[in-house]
Amino acid sequence: MREKTAIFVAVRLNSKRLKNKAMLMLFDEPLIVKLTKRIMKSKLASDVIWCTSKLKSDDRLEIVAKKNSIKIFRHAPKDVMKRFIYAARKFKVKNIVRVTGDNPLTDPEVIDFMIKQHLKNGNDYTSCNSIPFGTRSEVISLKSLKNCHKMLQDPDSSEYMTWMMNRSSHFKVQEIEYPKRIVLRPEISLTVDYKKDYLNIKEIFEFFKGNIPSLEKLIKYIDTKPKLLKKLVKKRKQKKLKNINIKFKKKFNI
Repeated sequence: MREKTAIFVAVRLNSKRLKNKAMLMLFDEPLIVKLTKRIMKSKLASDVIWCTSKLKSDDRLEIVAKKNSIKIFRHAPKDVMKRFIYAARKFKVKNIVRVTGDNPLTDPEVIDFMIKQHLKNGNDYTSCNSIPFGTRSEVISLKSLKNCHKMLQDPDSSEYMTWMMNRSSHFKVQEIEYPKRIVLRPEISLTVDYKKDYLNIKEIFEFFKGNIPSLEKLIKYIDTKPKLLKKLVKKRKQKKLKNINIKFKKKFNI
């Protein structure tokens, strides 16, 4: 493929809901390392790069990255888009797969399917929200990300780039559905926001001894565990962005 595509993992250690969650152990390694090894199985992404801040609180991430021979890029603490744009420049990336560092079960096969569709259709932004929450990712073209960043009223709110990029009035966006119907389970949540989420995910990693299978096999396993399934099924409400400005500048505003 002519255009280089890489996976950027947005990760920091200043989570208010669950402190240092990226460093919580899952079987025998930190969550962020387990996530990275899983998404490294992608056949179409050339690199996996941790994108974090220059704050001292994130120094530990750099230590762990070097220990595990993982690429890391450090830049603006709040302006995540700028961090991604500069990382893309350094690593000569044209399309970015955005993954968040609290989703250790993000699926590499889905990532590859999304990359194919993104490039085939010439999209600016590609998403897949029909699979479990916490296994998803997004594909964003660098060109559209730069344009979006220029239009933002408040770049320091760019952590919420999903709300900014997913605008069909400004960008070519596509919401795709994964072809394997067994994994179309958006009611299941596999992200790690709170301690109870971590304990659920830890149970899964313990069962598989740290080697998580494909999303298809993972769903089949969860379906055999009624108690676990009950804890994982959640009605997710649309997040209300309090004091967060995701608007574009007036002349670009929707």
